[in-house]
Amino acid sequence: MNDAKIWEVLEPMFPVALEDVPLDGQWLKPPFANDAAGRAIVCNDDDFQFVVVNRKNFAVQFVCEDEETLIASKLETLPAIVAAWGSIDRDTVGPEDDDDFSAVKKSFQEQLQHLDPAAAAANEFWALYTEELTSDDYVDLDEDAEEEEEVESDSGDNDRPSSDESFVDA
Repeated sequence: MNDAKIWEVLEPMFPVALEDVPLDGQWLKPPFANDAAGRAIVCNDDDFQFVVVNRKNFAVQFVCEDEETLIASKLETLPAIVAAWGSIDRDTVGPEDDDDFSAVKKSFQEQLQHLDPAAAAANEFWALYTEELTSDDYVDLDEDAEEEEEVESDSGDNDRPSSDESFVDA
């Protein structure tokens, strides 16, 4: 598959809809560089993870170090998958705040099963990501750190009277 065909599918989603895909990195425009396997790199975080489109079978895969998972079995199904995830991502409070997120997860998995059964498999990108969000181990470290920190303000002038003390000029 050449870059023009890949871009024909990605361009209508670029960049807004693609930003809903839950991964780090920048979505790229053609010409697309190839990875070592000859796949087009369409999203790259400039570190160790990226998204590729297989030029032979049109699969969209997430590559993180030595692990690869399927995002879409065919590039043509990616827009529908992204739209399904995007509506959930925008309309749902989130796993740490919403007890009903597991119902949302189930709804997305059902939609994904209909859209692309291969991408809905247990050890693929979407299942792994939603499982991580709904696990009991999911913790927002930034919020916990803020709750645990007690902020003491010290102006450096410990002799300064507080605002509720009265001053009497002598």
